[in-house]
Amino acid sequence: MAKKYGTTGIIGMAIVVTLIVLLTANIAYPYLEAGIKSLLGITPPGEEVAEFYYTGNLKVNLVMYDVYDDSIVTPTDIVSKIWHADESTVFGTVTMDGIDSITGQVVEADKAILYLSVDHAATIIYYMIDSKSEIATASLTALDPKDIDDDGTFEHYFKLDITPLTPLEAGETQKEITVNLYALHADVTGLDITSIINPSSADLSGASYIDLYAEAYVAGVTQGDGFKLARVELTIPNTANETYYEDGKVKGVWVSIVGDQDTTYKWTTPAWQPGQDRFLVWEATDVTQEIYGKDVLYSRGMGTTDVGKIKVHIKGANFAPGAVWYPTIKLTWINPAGTISTDTLAISFTDT
Repeated sequence: MAKKYGTTGIIGMAIVVTLIVLLTANIAYPYLEAGIKSLLGITPPGEEVAEFYYTGNLKVNLVMYDVYDDSIVTPTDIVSKIWHADESTVFGTVTMDGIDSITGQVVEADKAILYLSVDHAATIIYYMIDSKSEIATASLTALDPKDIDDDGTFEHYFKLDITPLTPLEAGETQKEITVNLYALHADVTGLDITSIINPSSADLSGASYIDLYAEAYVAGVTQGDGFKLARVELTIPNTANETYYEDGKVKGVWVSIVGDQDTTYKWTTPAWQPGQDRFLVWEATDVTQEIYGKDVLYSRGMGTTDVGKIKVHIKGANFAPGAVWYPTIKLTWINPAGTISTDTLAISFTDT
């Protein structure tokens, strides 16, 4: 005969079952929670794993390559310094001569971040190429120029990230890394702007504007070498020639210069400065600091007349018959030590 329970008995059993379920869940929950967090990669509170930053001896090898052919070069008098993360304490320094390294002590405060400065102040042989150096070394990031040592010259400046370094293993006394730097061999002696085309047209005296182009190049550069531009101008030294622009006979002036086989600099809105009778086409942030210059390289696949090739464009109309507009190309270049020099070439746009 089946046992019968009253209402009170059923309620009592339900309470007991509920208590058992709650007690079991309360005991199991921490283990269940830990298992889920482990699967999701979540570290439980109070059990955070300390992030590792390498500290100890570090040797940094510095190798410089020629941007033209990737050959290892022997730099002279280029001063390289590595700085701690505070950017005021020197980790180590070397005056480069071809077999170069800096050894120092990485400290906890660095948190695996150092900085590299490269100073050209005493050399006239090589320009640093920051963009190529950054690509060649994964741990290196090119930053804005900085006069970190307060010597009046801005250095090429990089962030050096050594977070991938692991703890020293048995038998190791230091870690060693290599930084690859790229440079352009400087050739600024005897450079000469040489004419290719001085355009002419019978339509210049017409009422409709026509497009004309003058062309020139920079002679005297050795293949594989190059220079840095600090300023580009189009001056108007000839009497009354400035009125051609001011009277609207000439407009749409732009200038381009070939940097290398893959690069052309183009300035489409040069600033007309009537007080100086010139178009200031482009000027470096500081013309006394080579780091701000624009690279011009005699690269592979280029002919002699392609080097630093200059193109000056105008839209011209309403010239008097037989009239000529005579602007002058003026280039300022800077050597790695910061010495500037200039050259000029008179060009012409002639109505025939």
